[in-house]
Amino acid sequence: MYSVLIVDDELAIRQGLATLIDWNLYGFQVVDTAANAIEAKQKYEQYSPDLMIVDIRMPGKNGLELIEELRAEGSDIHIIILSGYADFSYAKRALTLGTDGYLLKPVDEDELQVYLVKLAEDLEERMSSRQKNAEVLEWSKERLIHSALMDMNQQDQSDLEQEVIEAGLHWKSYEVVLIRLTPPELIDNGHTTAIKERLSKQLEETNSGFIFSIDSYMGVLTKPTYQMELARKTLYQNVEEAVHVHGLQFIIAAGDRVDSFDKLSTSYNTALMRIKDHFFYDESQIIGPESKNLKSLYPKIFNDMETALDSISDRIYLALDIGNTDLLDSLIQETGQIMVSAEFSEMAIRTRFSRIVAYVLTKLSNQYPKLEMNQSILGEQMQRFYEHTSLPVLQRYVTQILHYYGKGIIHDDMEQLIQKMTDLIHRNYFENLKLEVLADVFNYNSAYLGKLFKSITGDSFNTYLDKVRMNKAKEKLDMGVKIHQAAMEVGFCDVDYFREKFKKYEGISPSVYRKNK
Repeated sequence: MYSVLIVDDELAIRQGLATLIDWNLYGFQVVDTAANAIEAKQKYEQYSPDLMIVDIRMPGKNGLELIEELRAEGSDIHIIILSGYADFSYAKRALTLGTDGYLLKPVDEDELQVYLVKLAEDLEERMSSRQKNAEVLEWSKERLIHSALMDMNQQDQSDLEQEVIEAGLHWKSYEVVLIRLTPPELIDNGHTTAIKERLSKQLEETNSGFIFSIDSYMGVLTKPTYQMELARKTLYQNVEEAVHVHGLQFIIAAGDRVDSFDKLSTSYNTALMRIKDHFFYDESQIIGPESKNLKSLYPKIFNDMETALDSISDRIYLALDIGNTDLLDSLIQETGQIMVSAEFSEMAIRTRFSRIVAYVLTKLSNQYPKLEMNQSILGEQMQRFYEHTSLPVLQRYVTQILHYYGKGIIHDDMEQLIQKMTDLIHRNYFENLKLEVLADVFNYNSAYLGKLFKSITGDSFNTYLDKVRMNKAKEKLDMGVKIHQAAMEVGFCDVDYFREKFKKYEGISPSVYRKNK
């Protein structure tokens, strides 16, 4: 619909014109009326109408003066003037100002309809022409930006600057922001086009930048502002709203700010580097020059990572087993730090966290058969390990999953601490159990925990563990298991050391024990 503003000092004429014909039938809609030239100018600025019907004679500033003012400002709005026979000289002068014709009062319905049909055709042609020009300008801007991003501009500096000015891209500084939609399997051209159009409209309304496409990304070339933090927050919110309408997620990163158009490739390459490395940033909004990459925070270490990760997996299991879920967050953080320090890739980190959780939950389900663990739900939960866009978010999710399953096995009475430890020894005697590790898991000082253990059981932690192992070894020897095999099955890698321990506690060697049976 094309918009119409009716301007006349007589209320009856304003109302009569508004209801004289079926405006919609000709593609028009009366958006408002004005009683004088001053009010008409205000409403012109408010509505930006396509057509104004203006009375030539009005108190104060007349219609002719209003038209002259609009034309002086460069307005190309269509105008039809209203006049009486006595105003014909004014009407002729108005026609020289680019008006589309005049209507004599009282207005003839048929005559108005003829004007509207002609104006509708002209407006449609004008709109089509503007759209084509806009499309050409958009294409020209995008082509120019692509050349700069790829550092392909071979023009003379002055020629390039002139082209940048003509494209409306001559700014004080520039920053490239890249947006990647996820997950890729849910994205189609319709989504991308709709999101791009919505963002383009918002950028145009605020005159804050230009949107373009490059490879698999959407990009925004942003203008400088004194309120950079607010501008980034607004851009992020606009992208978030546009993307979430389609049920998608996104990753967004900004490049370094540059001070000339021919340096855009620098901003683009730094944005590309950040968005490709997005997994290692702890950033809730736009990843930018000030964002910290976790790889730069942790020193590189090259010792046995597999042993360290296996050890921490056992500590996670023990923490859940004894009900100390408060320790989970720091253990998961430590796990991530180890993998980043060892330069694990994004996929390797996701896979390892998946393996750790599977290992821990398998041991828990074996130890606690009543623990509810729906395999279908668990499968969906594990699949999400590959969906979270950053390591910190993934770590929080892993901790959440472990807390979820840990609720089913948390013990309530902390006075049973030593009972928990002895139960744990009886269940895991074949593991490499150490008091220091258990103290860390139980959140106790190891020296204090050792004294507490001995005061209740009568034995030190190591003595108690040795006795349990010897009793288990005797059971295995009674069953005909060979000495070296029994040693391995109760947690001794060194057979000679096992023989020494056995003789210490039983008074005889393992071989003599077998002969006496």
